[in-house]
Amino acid sequence: FCPYPASAEVSGSGLESFGVRPAPIAYAHSEAGSVASLLVDFWAAACGMAEGGEERVSSIVLSAPAWDDRWGEWHRTVFPLLEASVLAAGLGRTLGIVCFHPQYETPSDAWLARHRFGHMHSPSKLRRYLREHDAALAARSSESDLRWAGSYQRRSPHALINVLWARQLEAAERRRKSSSLYTRNIRAALEAGRDSLEEERRRERGELTAELAPPRPPSASPPQLEPF
Repeated sequence: FCPYPASAEVSGSGLESFGVRPAPIAYAHSEAGSVASLLVDFWAAACGMAEGGEERVSSIVLSAPAWDDRWGEWHRTVFPLLEASVLAAGLGRTLGIVCFHPQYETPSDAWLARHRFGHMHSPSKLRRYLREHDAALAARSSESDLRWAGSYQRRSPHALINVLWARQLEAAERRRKSSSLYTRNIRAALEAGRDSLEEERRRERGELTAELAPPRPPSASPPQLEPF
């Protein structure tokens, strides 16, 4: 999904010209099923990252499987609270947080107008990006297509909080153009096909047995999407 990790252990590659050095990815896990306990676990990881600095930690991937079937609460309660707490801590210009979930669905335009923090762009904005780089794809893609292709880029095996350095996000933005990146990712997802990728997602989560879902043929490998 992302060109900047050098491996599953190290990220920040490709941004050296902007003063970013590759550093380890910190993996964290929370068994918390309550918002309060989840925030405690989040801040334990985030404080360790902030105190260690960019040279010691490139990012955090915090999994919270107790929230895997609670998408509504995850985006309506958890992420607004994360936003509020990061801003209250004075770290809004230091840390960036991205929302991932097995059931991720891009929120409505009205919701995004109030809570853009951590979420995928709306279908209307994705369409503007497509029109800039691939007018034919924009013309033949429905709003449903764009909502699914955008949402798919934020699907994950478990509920995840991805914590990044805000400075590195800005460096990545200078290195690449968002409209071009999202166009490539949407094209890759739509070309692979909704049915194929949804089956792959369900298999990854163990929702399909080998008998019900035979191995995917090599020609139908998942698309290589880029960061968002």
